[in-house]
Amino acid sequence: MKSKYVVPALLTTSLLFTSLQASSHGYVDYPKARQQICKDDGGYWWPADGSGIPNSACRAAYQQSGGYMLTQHHEFSANVADYRNMAAVQAVVSDGSLCAGGDSRKSGMDIPSTDWQRTSINLTQSNEITLRFRATTPHNPSYWQIYLSKPGFDSASETLSWNQLQLIHQQNDVTAEAGYYNLNVQLPADRSGPAVLYTRWQRVDVVGEGFYNCSDIELVNGNSDPSPVLWFDKGAFVNLQTPAEIGGYAQLRLFDADGQELIDESWQITNANIGNALWATELATQINTQYSNLLQIGVLSGDNVVFSSDLATNRAYVRDNNTFYNLDLRPADSGGNNLPGNCPGYDLSSVNTYPDWPQSNIQGQPGHAAGGDQLIHQNALYQANWWTQSTPGSDSSWVQLCSW
Repeated sequence: MKSKYVVPALLTTSLLFTSLQASSHGYVDYPKARQQICKDDGGYWWPADGSGIPNSACRAAYQQSGGYMLTQHHEFSANVADYRNMAAVQAVVSDGSLCAGGDSRKSGMDIPSTDWQRTSINLTQSNEITLRFRATTPHNPSYWQIYLSKPGFDSASETLSWNQLQLIHQQNDVTAEAGYYNLNVQLPADRSGPAVLYTRWQRVDVVGEGFYNCSDIELVNGNSDPSPVLWFDKGAFVNLQTPAEIGGYAQLRLFDADGQELIDESWQITNANIGNALWATELATQINTQYSNLLQIGVLSGDNVVFSSDLATNRAYVRDNNTFYNLDLRPADSGGNNLPGNCPGYDLSSVNTYPDWPQSNIQGQPGHAAGGDQLIHQNALYQANWWTQSTPGSDSSWVQLCSW
C-alpha cells in the first residue's frame, strides 16, 4: 500500500504566496527611474554619512532613508489584493510616497529637490517614446499604466500625489525581450519643461504585487528652441570610496570612440596632498587648465562647468558624447615610489632624450622616430604617432604620455 502525503491547505497557500511575492522584480531603465540613477552613481557604501554620493538629491535621499532603497532598487513594489480598485491602490501607495512605491523605508525617493537628474526627451520629430523596463524576472499576466505629472507640478518643491498625475497610456501583457519590456508611449505633443513620468506595472495574481517608479524627464517640443548640448555627463569625477595610497598615483584617461587615448594624465599622491583628497583637486585643476576643450571637471551651471569645493558633487563632462572617461587609483610600487619623472607605468631608463633620435638614417646617423617610438623633451615623455622628424610636442605626429 502506498503512503499518501497530504500538504495542509494553509501551508500550500503560504508557499504559493511566498513564491508569487518573490518571483518578480524590475525598474524603468528608460527614462531611467530615480532610484536607478542613484544606484548607478554609487557612493552610498562609504562614507556612512553619504558624503561620497555625487548627486545632491540622491545624497539627501540617502541621508533620509539609508541605503536600503538602493540595494532594493529593483523592488519598488507594493502588494494590493484589490489591485483593480484604484482607491485601494492609492490607500497603500499614498500621496507623498508614490516614488517610493508606498514603502516608508524608501521615502528618500520622494523628497522635493531641484537636483533630480532628468532625461531629456525631444518631441520635435515625434511625441512617441519607447519606455524600457528592466525585468530581472519577467512575469505575465500583468498590465501597465503610465502617468505624466500635470502642468504646474514642481518636483523641486512638491512631493508627487495621485491628483497631480494624468493617465496617458495603458495596456495588457507585453512580451519580454532579452529581459526587457518595451512599451510605445505617446506623450502630449504640446508639453515642454520638467515633468515626472510615473510607471505602474501590475501583476495579475493573488498577491497583487505592483511596481511603481518615478522617472524625471525634461520635455522639449516643436514649439521649443532647445539650446545645443555643450557638455555630456560621463559620471562622477572620482570615487571617494576607493582609498588613495601615499606613493601611489591617480591616472585619468579619456578615450575616443575607437579606443585611442585623448588624455592620459597621472598625478602623484603624497603626504602633502592625501588629506581631504587634495590630490583630486590638484588633478582636476590640471585637467581643467590643460584639456578644457575636451574635458571639464565640476558641476554644470548653465553652459559652464564649475569646479566645486564639495568634491563628491563634481562630475566629468565631455564635449564629445562618444568619448569614454576613466579614473584609476594605482598603488605604490614595491619601493613606495612611482617616479622617476612622474611617469608611472613607463620605464624612462631606456628612452632617449631629444634630439637623440631612436631611429637612424641610411648613413647610420640618428635622424627620426617611427610610430610607437618614445622621446623625452622638456620634462615630458612623448610617443610618435607615425614616422616623424619634428620636435616632440610641436605637431600632431606626437602625443604626450606624461610630464614632470
